[in-house]
Amino acid sequence: MLKLCIICMFVSSLSAINPFIKKEKYINGPQKDWTQRQFAKYYNHIQRYSRKTADADDQILRRQDAIISGNKITTQIWNYGSISEPGNRVTDIIWEGLGYGYEFGPFICAEVPLLSNTHPDAYPKISNGDTTWYARVISDGLVTDPERSPDGSEYWTWEPLAYSDEGLYYADPNYDKIPTASDIDRDFDGKPDSWAYDWYNPNLKEYVWPGDLRQGASNADEEAFFVCDDRNNKEFEYFPFPDDSSRKGLGLQIEYRYYQWANPLAEDIIFLIYKITNTSSKDLENVIFGMWGDPHIGGPSDWSDDLSYFDQDINMVYCWDEDGSASGSANNPGYFGYKFLESPGNPYDQIDNDLDGMIDESRSNGIDDDNDWDPENDDVGIDGIPNTGDAGEGDGVPTAGDQYDIRQPGEPNFEWTDLDESDMVGLTGFVSPPFSGTTIADDQRVFDDFLQPGVFDSANATQSGDYVFIYSSGPISLPAGETRRFSIALLIGEDYDDLTLNALTSQDIYERNYQFAKPPNKPTVTGVPGDQKVTLYWDAAAEESLDPISGENDFEGYVIYRSTHPQFLDQQTITDVNGSKFLFEPLKMYNGAPARFDLINDYYGMSDVVYPGRGAYYILGDNTGLVHSYVDSNNVLNGQTYYYAVVSYDHGSTDLQIPPSECSKTITLNPTTNELITDINTLRIVPSSPAIGMVEGGIKENEIIQKTGVTTARVFLDIVDRYSLEDENQYEITFRESPTRYSVKDLKLVEEVINLSTEQYRQLLHKNIDIESVSVVDDNGNILSINNDFEIIGSSGKIKGIQGSSLVDGNGYTISYLYYPIVNSKAVNLEQTNPIVDGIKITAKDVTLALDTENTKWSSSSTCTWEPIVIPFNGADQFMYPGAYEVRFFDEIVDTSSTAIHPSFGNARMNFEVWDVTPGRIPTKEEVTIIEEGDNPDSLWSLGDRAIIMDGDPLGGKWEFTFFLPDSGDTVHAEEGDVFLIDTHRPFAENDTMRFTTRATKYDENVATNKLDSIYVVPNPYVVTNVLEQLDLQNPMDRGPRKIYFTNLPKKCTISIYTVSGDLVKTLEHHSNVDYSQEHWDLTTKDNFPLAFGVYIYHVNAPGIGEKMGRFAVIK
Repeated sequence: MLKLCIICMFVSSLSAINPFIKKEKYINGPQKDWTQRQFAKYYNHIQRYSRKTADADDQILRRQDAIISGNKITTQIWNYGSISEPGNRVTDIIWEGLGYGYEFGPFICAEVPLLSNTHPDAYPKISNGDTTWYARVISDGLVTDPERSPDGSEYWTWEPLAYSDEGLYYADPNYDKIPTASDIDRDFDGKPDSWAYDWYNPNLKEYVWPGDLRQGASNADEEAFFVCDDRNNKEFEYFPFPDDSSRKGLGLQIEYRYYQWANPLAEDIIFLIYKITNTSSKDLENVIFGMWGDPHIGGPSDWSDDLSYFDQDINMVYCWDEDGSASGSANNPGYFGYKFLESPGNPYDQIDNDLDGMIDESRSNGIDDDNDWDPENDDVGIDGIPNTGDAGEGDGVPTAGDQYDIRQPGEPNFEWTDLDESDMVGLTGFVSPPFSGTTIADDQRVFDDFLQPGVFDSANATQSGDYVFIYSSGPISLPAGETRRFSIALLIGEDYDDLTLNALTSQDIYERNYQFAKPPNKPTVTGVPGDQKVTLYWDAAAEESLDPISGENDFEGYVIYRSTHPQFLDQQTITDVNGSKFLFEPLKMYNGAPARFDLINDYYGMSDVVYPGRGAYYILGDNTGLVHSYVDSNNVLNGQTYYYAVVSYDHGSTDLQIPPSECSKTITLNPTTNELITDINTLRIVPSSPAIGMVEGGIKENEIIQKTGVTTARVFLDIVDRYSLEDENQYEITFRESPTRYSVKDLKLVEEVINLSTEQYRQLLHKNIDIESVSVVDDNGNILSINNDFEIIGSSGKIKGIQGSSLVDGNGYTISYLYYPIVNSKAVNLEQTNPIVDGIKITAKDVTLALDTENTKWSSSSTCTWEPIVIPFNGADQFMYPGAYEVRFFDEIVDTSSTAIHPSFGNARMNFEVWDVTPGRIPTKEEVTIIEEGDNPDSLWSLGDRAIIMDGDPLGGKWEFTFFLPDSGDTVHAEEGDVFLIDTHRPFAENDTMRFTTRATKYDENVATNKLDSIYVVPNPYVVTNVLEQLDLQNPMDRGPRKIYFTNLPKKCTISIYTVSGDLVKTLEHHSNVDYSQEHWDLTTKDNFPLAFGVYIYHVNAPGIGEKMGRFAVIK
């Protein structure tokens, strides 16, 4: 009785400390038959627990996720190791609109000694008469039936790490997303938001991605990175860290890297790379690495009829849907598989496990086991980047990376950057038990039933059901401080043949050490809605990309895709030789040609390199020349939702047999908010007429003012985005020669407030800063001095404080400056390669210095019929001079010839003067030398004599002219008032300066008042459906909401809809920017009922503008 009381008192006390225990509802984790509301409650509970755990231990990072979509596969990942999660119906390993995964994640099993036999899984081993108790301990991060303490108060799973034991941060603990290589700097502090502050490289003066092969570069088009450990796996009495009893588990840490390539060969693959380190001081024995996963082919509601099979020849398990259909979708599901690529190495058994001719090779023995380190190309230092002067660079010996510092991957082809330096044991087991009753939480049962080496299930090829995949590799030893790696490819294909081809591609990429074809960088795209058109424009960032394999700039061009589906699936219509959908069809321009714009070079037409195994070739283009803007008006419907992608591509390599690659084009759906997330090169846009009242901006006075210089070459300004024009903003264009190039300076002062650092450069909003314009002021108005208090790199727009100066590290400063949106552009022949500047496309057309024969003539008021000949002095092109001249005639002698060329020419008298009247110069009377022709010189200019316009050089002139009598017709001699014009084509020169000023697009209510009658409803009548209605993105079988829209609205108004009897049906509040005039309605009433058929009245009330009434009909 006493014992019972004590137990009761203990439970009561525990409940008082943790009242959650009493009402614990989730002891077995989430269930497949839960509603979305139940899943949401569960994950809110998980997040609360995660925050409490992170608060108790600052090395533990709060739970972060990311949606990776670097190719056709889109999935949610979590920083505790799971891919997808139970209940995810939106990003559950999505491919072509269908989900394929409930949850996948790695686990590790090891045999460890225990302090006692108190755990039911404990078993004894007797050595020399001494009994030691052991257990098989499994560490994992799965949400499906997670390992928990008996009272449910703790989760014994992987925990994400904020930083290493050495203090190196793995992520930004203040951000809620997993670090990805493609992340951007949204707060303009110079660091992509999810990246760690420790990833700053002082040699490169910027934050760089901690690449596995080299710092600052990802192997793939998309890469995600995070780190976990198992310190909170407290189930067993095993203490891997003797000096820290709070850290339990196996003492393991896992570094995760996920790779995606957009290349058509690899667009259906995600590579999962796991690097496991024994960070404890104790050796681990009988270690088994594994992967646990639960597929659902066809979506989260279609898990009960899956078939599966294991192909031991290629180490791939795959599954498919028995009836070939997906519940809730018109799409047919494909095949889903996992291929084991790389297993942990065992460098201690004196066996050539991987049959590569090397015994016990290792990535941590300090030896180049396969002798492939090349001092000519690989001696680049520990950061993997040449010419940074870091440790090991140029020392003639291979430098290994630091396994505890992700910023130091080491030199190529040595240790962890060399795929071959591992004696891999291979895949040693695979089983596929039913999901029901199978749990990772039962450590001993999992080992006994599912992890026995040499057991390979044939899976379930004939009996459909809901099955789990369990891969395993081992056992091996993992001594203290050592690291092993294993890799898996997640694959999807249209059918078995397509899946197998993807498996072969994944093997090829692995054997290349994940150095696969990488496309150019993505361009940043802006879209402008218009009336039955969409304008796109983008930057030139892709054009400077270097291919990591060839080391060359192989950028070739841009291609535009348009779709009404966010994954562009309706445009993937080009098949390979197997009949599988393989390449995407570009947008067709109004003339039927593809919207593809490529460099004018030797690469055009069909690529010489075939996609291996696919029999398909990429079209490189037709040498159209590059552009950076495009107006799509080909069958563009107002009110329709379109998805656009501007994709950069390269020309591949014939020598290396690498086919061309395109950058990715991804639009993902946030599973929590149902919000579409576009990438920097993708857009969601709805064409529309502008709001009534819009007054279009433009170039002030519609002219470019020539401030200095005399050029007749032209600069053209085209308004691409009228909504980006800035009011009364002035721009200056200056020129340089040899070669001819020009820059555009924005003369509107930019002001930013930035917390400056004395250790790291901060990124300004703009690059190409005009250094002389920079001003840095503190909160008290004190002006700081450049090179004394701060330093700035103008070209990259980076600024840093100087230590020991008056600048205080971390304080905010106001920085003002001017910048050049275009710098040293050589596009002087109407090339459209310049970036768009505040909505303006700037092009230039240079001219060659020459006589302007069209404008070299007698003035319109002159009647003289003499025939002129005008040539450079002595007929030599070197004397051509950029100018415009008037030869003014009089009835008397008005000038005397110069003797500057030679005294013997004498002082011939002339009845004309020559004036330089070049626009941009002060009119000046020119010196003229007369060379009399004929045998009887009389010191008097006459027809046939050469008149030379002098340039001030005694031995040189500019132009010379001679007049002759006409060959036919009447002769009319020059008389007073006659003027002969000499003009030239004058190219851009260094003394040329131009300016132009912009007017912003504005909104005028008075203009809107006069256009209220243009408001109408589309379609009218509404008959059953509307071509603009879209499918529900979360439930593709659902037709989605009905839709009509009101158009030509002012920026702000209230729309009231009534029955013909005057009953209010719905009130819509319209608020928009000036570029949009539509308000969409889903045909539901104010009480959220579907609208009945009939005729309805609408009333538009725009305060300060006016009112409009109209009617529309609905026919169902």
